[in-house]
Amino acid sequence: MGARGSEPAGEQAPSVLQMRMRILEMSAVFSELNDGVLRALARRMRPVALSARDTLRLGGQGGDIVVFLASGQTEESITDAGGKVLLTRRPVPGDLVILPAPRTGGRYVTNVYGLTDAVLLTLDRDGLLEGLGPQVEKVALTLDKLWEQELSAAAAIEAQTASRTAAPIVAFFSAKGGSGATTLAINTAAALARKFPRQVLLVDLGAPFGHAALFADLIATGSIASASKAADLTSALRGNIVNHRSGMGVLPGTLRPEEVDMMTADLVGRVLDVVVAWQKVIVVDLGTSLSESALAVIERAECLVTVIPPEIAAMTDARRSLAIFRDIMNVPDNRMALVLNQRSPHPPLDRAAVETILGRKMSVIVGFDDSRPEDATIAGGLVLQHDPSSVVSRGATEIARVIMANLKLDG
Repeated sequence: MGARGSEPAGEQAPSVLQMRMRILEMSAVFSELNDGVLRALARRMRPVALSARDTLRLGGQGGDIVVFLASGQTEESITDAGGKVLLTRRPVPGDLVILPAPRTGGRYVTNVYGLTDAVLLTLDRDGLLEGLGPQVEKVALTLDKLWEQELSAAAAIEAQTASRTAAPIVAFFSAKGGSGATTLAINTAAALARKFPRQVLLVDLGAPFGHAALFADLIATGSIASASKAADLTSALRGNIVNHRSGMGVLPGTLRPEEVDMMTADLVGRVLDVVVAWQKVIVVDLGTSLSESALAVIERAECLVTVIPPEIAAMTDARRSLAIFRDIMNVPDNRMALVLNQRSPHPPLDRAAVETILGRKMSVIVGFDDSRPEDATIAGGLVLQHDPSSVVSRGATEIARVIMANLKLDG
């Protein structure tokens, strides 16, 4: 059954437009647009009432190309031409409903089922063109990328369903910001995904801003923090994973600074309990954090990768961190891997000096790679894909090899 348009009085009232602008600016698709463009889009949005137990079916050839859930509870499902359900999720008010790309024709349908009476806000093609003006191409590309991420998510779920084993956890940590730990973590996860396609998940716990999705040229639409507010945590987490073409998934911890306080050790523990059942390997990027949630991850990690830059200022912090892991948390040496990451062409300390200061051997040395990782990000992807022979790519591949050997994973 379809849904009917609703045109209540006061549709252009300032409070109504302000609410719609807030929904638009909270979306990853429209967040970078200026207020004038957002206001123009808000004026062109059309409310659609969806009654409980009714279903709205939206395909790639439909008139509406942008749909938000404004209020109520719904369940979305994507089906193929044969009616097979590929993916389901339950959005919260303010979420964007991801629709099939126009180029898919009638091959896919997004179904929106009303669990309660709900209101959707829609934009048709003409309204989007008129409201966006010259920025329409950028937004269209972003919407297309979101659809590709949905198809990748469906394929990942199918692969994970066929492999029901509890995944080991690999934690990446650095005591010093700017050490390149996130770059190595995400490229290592991509290297692992070559061995285990769609069965490697990178959990980004960098706070207050994690950059894993950005580095992978992915559009993050949800986080662990936002999933924690959902009635069904498991479904919400599945819906918030964005899948990269390398075969790995990325799950952001937070998307906004105000979500950081929600990232408790209990929540992170519950999330890990859920996601380990879906994957072959879980990679967690802790950044420089030793918060309670980070410590909870380290306690469960079967491999702790500590990234160390060969800088004098980093030695004290690295030595203290290793002492905490070894003496207080009782992390055995065989669960730790130290990575020396040379971020400058002429580091003040060489490998021998670092090993002498820390009293530990380095597992992997990653040499200086100039601006290649940053260039790959600007080009829209990972250095492992853009330049597989680069120093960082070879380093990430070697780290993946060390992890697989430590965890005794079959290649």
